[in-house]
Amino acid sequence: MKRTLIIICTALAVSLMWGCFKDVVDYTIYNTAIYEQKSTDGSYLPATDVETYAYWVDTTQWTIKSWDDAVAHRITNKITGETMDTPDAFGSFNASEEYQSSIRLDKKVSMIVMVCPETQIYAYRKYVLPENLGEVLTKLYITTWRASHNVAGWRVVNQYYTPTTDNK
Repeated sequence: MKRTLIIICTALAVSLMWGCFKDVVDYTIYNTAIYEQKSTDGSYLPATDVETYAYWVDTTQWTIKSWDDAVAHRITNKITGETMDTPDAFGSFNASEEYQSSIRLDKKVSMIVMVCPETQIYAYRKYVLPENLGEVLTKLYITTWRASHNVAGWRVVNQYYTPTTDNK
């Protein structure tokens, strides 16, 4: 009886501790399918050239002030005016993939930035690293026919937008 009790207690202890031996993922590969719409009634087409980078900062304290800053990888602290121009991570881009942009994020909070040279539009967002989520598949829709918009956590900015006027 004593031997059976020891076996049962050991089996119970091993089963309870089993969760302690799981691998913990402490990063996310953030994959984005990027689509552009060039007119209000146009189709969304996959982006053909986008650069992605990230800083380990929070967008509540940091921003991008202009297209020139976005291209130069420069972010500005909203309170102090301090600038940084060396991103902590760079993504890769492959136009032939469904999710063209991919970047590895491994800090608790990140500011992800996407720059599209063709359309002169940039987008940025805050990303809080979830626990044990090794990969994210997401989409970003960029519209060139308006000055700026927010979509799915992204702030999309078209600094060179000029409204069309009808001559009727």
